[in-house]
Amino acid sequence: MSSRQPRISVGEGLAIVANLGVILGILFVWMELRQNEAQLVADVELSLATSYQTAMGRTIENGQVAEIVMIAFQDPQSLTPTQYVRLMSIHAEWMSVVYATYELWRKGAISTAAWELHSNYYLLMLQTKWMQQFWRDNHHEGMYPEEFMNSLESRLPVPIDFGPE
Repeated sequence: MSSRQPRISVGEGLAIVANLGVILGILFVWMELRQNEAQLVADVELSLATSYQTAMGRTIENGQVAEIVMIAFQDPQSLTPTQYVRLMSIHAEWMSVVYATYELWRKGAISTAAWELHSNYYLLMLQTKWMQQFWRDNHHEGMYPEEFMNSLESRLPVPIDFGPE
């Protein structure tokens, strides 16, 4: 009996090296995809923050918009028809951003914590009984999925009394 180890041929050695190269290549691609996914999530978060900042900035910087929101908080019955339409426009803009955020959360692009944080910014606008009823009247007409609406409805803030309602 011979104590010799079987030799690996040059072809077999090259095949082993080639297979190791393929495995390392797959590992590299996987790591690259993970890094790209993390960057994509960060980009989505930045985009959402920018959307909210734009909507909030428009409310704060535009005196008419801020005044309409304050009238809606304090004395909604005194809103003129034009102010009411503007209030609907403000809410429509916010709802579109919140719904986009919801869809990103539902598809796993953002975390539950991020979804709740971003949607809570919108819910802060619904701090009076009148504003909450305004929201229900304008957005519970099948415009958005019930699951989305129920998620917001379950987290509406306890109404604050800003003045006569």
